Order: sequence, then C-alpha cells, then structure tokens
Amino acid sequence: MIQRFEWTDRLSTGVPMIDIQHKELVAAINDLADAIEQGRGASRIKQLIVFMKYYAEWHFENEESCANKYQCPLAEVNHRAHEQFIQLFEELQQQYRHSQADESVAVMIHGKLADWLVNHIMKIDKEIGQHICAHR
Repeated sequence: MIQRFEWTDRLSTGVPMIDIQHKELVAAINDLADAIEQGRGASRIKQLIVFMKYYAEWHFENEESCANKYQCPLAEVNHRAHEQFIQLFEELQQQYRHSQADESVAVMIHGKLADWLVNHIMKIDKEIGQHICAHR
C-alpha cells in the first residue's frame, strides 16, 4: 500500500503562507499515490515533474525569503536542503527521460517526496515556522 498523508498539526509550521504551499505538496503526493494504486502512476509522472519544477522554485523562494526576513538561524541549512532537493528532482527527471516510465518509477518518486515531507517539512520547516512565529 502506498503511503498517503493527512494534513495535521504535525505538518503545520504555523505560518499560513508556508502551510498553504505545503498542503499543495501533500495533495500532489496523495494524487500520485492514488494514481499508483489505480495503475496510472506512470502516466502521472510527467505532470508531477512539471508541477514540482514550478512548485520548488516558487515555494522555496517564498520560504527562504520569509526565513531570511526573520533572521532564522536555520535559513542557510534550509537553503542547502532546498538545493539538494532540486538536484534530486533533476536526477529523477533524467531517470524518467532515459527510461521507460513505469509504475516502479512512480513508486520511487512517491517515496522520495514522502521522505522529503517527513524529513524536511516535519523537522527543518517546522523549526523555521516556530522561529518566525516567535519573532513576528
């Protein structure tokens, strides 16, 4: 069974703009999970890659700007993590372009996004949100 995520306080940063954007990522991850379970995961990859390219540029810029505005001590760590995510997703794009898109590629991409959600948003972004809320 493919993991789905429900928006809860565990995911919330407390910063409405950031949380709204994170909810879009959660929806994209869940949409991919649905497509995989319905045997349509491979056909959703291209659409997801396009979404993630624009989402990452837009969201990371907004989040980093907010962290810098409030002089968050994790701003640089967050920026480096975002760069690593962009590099990872570029590698996934290359894999997709050079292979036959199948369900295993969709499952791998879903796993990477789910990992990002758990290991970045629920940790670094949450701490950044706490800092911003404390200094508004």
